[in-house]
Amino acid sequence: LNVRVIAGSSAFSVALPSLGLQRGGLNRTPHSVRHGGLLLRAEAGGACDTAAQKYWEGMNNRDIDFALDQFSDKELFFQDMMFPEPFTSKEQLKKHFEICLDGFPEGLVFVIDEISVDSGDGRCGAYWHCETPEGKAFPFSRGLSFYKCDENGKLTFAREIPEPATKPGEAGLGLAKFGAFMMRFIPESMTFPKI
Repeated sequence: LNVRVIAGSSAFSVALPSLGLQRGGLNRTPHSVRHGGLLLRAEAGGACDTAAQKYWEGMNNRDIDFALDQFSDKELFFQDMMFPEPFTSKEQLKKHFEICLDGFPEGLVFVIDEISVDSGDGRCGAYWHCETPEGKAFPFSRGLSFYKCDENGKLTFAREIPEPATKPGEAGLGLAKFGAFMMRFIPESMTFPKI
């Protein structure tokens, strides 16, 4: 697929054959992807990106059961980095989704800005943001997600990293440096999760 991009006084073409994308117009369906500022629709992807897009579709429609159907019944590790512990069962995840949707303003939707297509390894990543019903970007709503799926196309792992409302900038780097120094004094027996 060749897409003609017009940005201000500049215009150029972008070839997107490996992404399996076609121009999707202005509808904001969960199968839509923004690439270079254009809204595109993913048509022929892999199992993982398809499951991830269906999960977002369920969340946008406030259909928790549909969103949960995209996750494996056997293996599940969902890590929302705004929460201290991961969710490892559908029961826990359902409660988490209910809390999240209860806290989101009515009509707010997740828009996938770009999603990597599963190339057969059962993995994909996406970056996204939230929009109001009028199509305006919601403040502090950008995020990154990474997913893995099983051989049946069901999600087994999700890590979602939403944008923080506070941005410490250089102070955060200073805290990281101090934390690295303090790690020298933590006993070897004390460990921190890597996943």
